[in-house]
Amino acid sequence: MALQRCPECRRKISENAQLCPHCGFSFNEADLAVYREKLEQRRLYNEQLNRQNIKIQLIWLVIFALVIGGAMWWNS
Repeated sequence: MALQRCPECRRKISENAQLCPHCGFSFNEADLAVYREKLEQRRLYNEQLNRQNIKIQLIWLVIFALVIGGAMWWNS
């Protein structure tokens, strides 16, 4: 009997199980399709957050470089 991880709670369960005994996740095709759709939505949302974080980090990098450059110019 092989074990697999439940995609919802990540605990090991039997590969023949129809429901996860820990969280109740169903392994029916319809439920798996809904789960995959939620995963895709979460992935797209995370990509959007990553793009926003990159922009914020670049802005802080420019501000930091300007402060360092201004301090060096002021001391010379």
